[in-house]
Parts: sequence; structure tokens; C-alpha cells
Amino acid sequence: MDIILKSNRIRAHINVGKNKIAYSILISFILGLSLGLVAKILDSPIIPNEISILGLIGSNWGLWIFISTLIAVYSYTPKLAAIRVFIFLISMLLSYYTYTILFLHLFPLKYMFFWCILALLSMIPAYIIWFSHVNHLISNFVIALPISVIAFEGYKIYLSTVDYYEHFKQYENILISKGNYFYMLGTEISYTLMIIIILLVVPKRKKQCLYIIPFSVVVFSALVAIMQML
Repeated sequence: MDIILKSNRIRAHINVGKNKIAYSILISFILGLSLGLVAKILDSPIIPNEISILGLIGSNWGLWIFISTLIAVYSYTPKLAAIRVFIFLISMLLSYYTYTILFLHLFPLKYMFFWCILALLSMIPAYIIWFSHVNHLISNFVIALPISVIAFEGYKIYLSTVDYYEHFKQYENILISKGNYFYMLGTEISYTLMIIIILLVVPKRKKQCLYIIPFSVVVFSALVAIMQML
């Protein structure tokens, strides 16, 4: 597999100058800083319930997988895709936890270390996902991976909300009063939009969706089966 990815036969690398490379990395850094700060502010208890749904979505993996996928796909080379995704995620964590330390006076060292390790490991899938923006059988499967993970997380949120409702359904309006219904609805709509956007902008040819969707269903079903066994 490594030989195939390095052969430049699946997707041709784009040769650009150092200035464009530096500029693309800078954009990833600024975007990560901005979104990390926004995510932390929206996750604050002072934010009204009508807006806090955005903070809850930002606390999950789906949004960051979606953005990282687009960053990787629209990079010039697979190596640059790996670097840009890492820079984006690490800068997002930087602003997120800087706010946490300075304004909330918390220092969650274990969480910071855990997410930094994941940001580093994200370079591997980012490198691979770069090859999805081409009309090739391998690219169809590669695109299916982020789609399946996003759909799986949305499915888990749906199940947790339904379980909450089943547990507290004897209490009138508790689902709505706690905001769980709106959280579930908003999350499912947001996750559906992310999947649609990936299907619209990532495949090189629209007919690839005939392969991508079945691949996604298979991977999604496998994730659900693994979850049920655990």
C-alpha cells in the first residue's frame, strides 16, 4: 500500500512554491486557533441554550473529522495534507486549552496530552485521505471512511438521546426542557449536512457516489456491529 501511495499514480502531486506552502500552513494554523476558541466559548455555561447546541457539536469528533478531511483533500501533496491537518488540530487545542487554563482556571493535563497524541496520529489518515480526490477505486473506499465515522457518531448521539427519553419519559416535557431533543435534532441535521458536503466536493466524479455510499454503509454497519459486541 505504501508503494502505491508514493508512486504518484493515483493522484498527481501539485508543485508549488514555498510561499504558497507556507501560506496554506498559516491558514490552517489561524483556522485552528479561531475554531478552537469559538468551540470553547460556545461550550461555556453562560451561552444560551439556543446557541449552546453549536458548542455541543464542537465537543464531538464529527465536526473536526469533517474539517480535517477537507483540509487534507485540498492540500497540494499528501505530506502537506498531513502537516496541515496536524497544525490545524494542534492550534485548535492550543486556543481551546489556553482559554480553559486562563479563564476557567483548570489544567486538564491528561486530556491535553491525550488530544495532542491524537492530533499527531491524525497525520496518518490525513496523508491517506489526500488520495480520495481522484477517480479511482481506492479513493472511493478512502472517502467512505470519514463519512462512516461521522455517520456512526451521529447514530450514537441519536441512541443516547432516545435512551434518555425512554428513561425519563414519565416526566412531562423533560426531553424538551433539558434540550436533549433539540440537541439530537440539531446534531443529526448538522452531521447529515457534513456528509452531503463531503459527497459533493470530495469525489472527482459524481458517479463515484455509486461506490462510495455502499462502501460507507458497509463500514458504518461494521462499526455498529463492533459497538454492539462491546
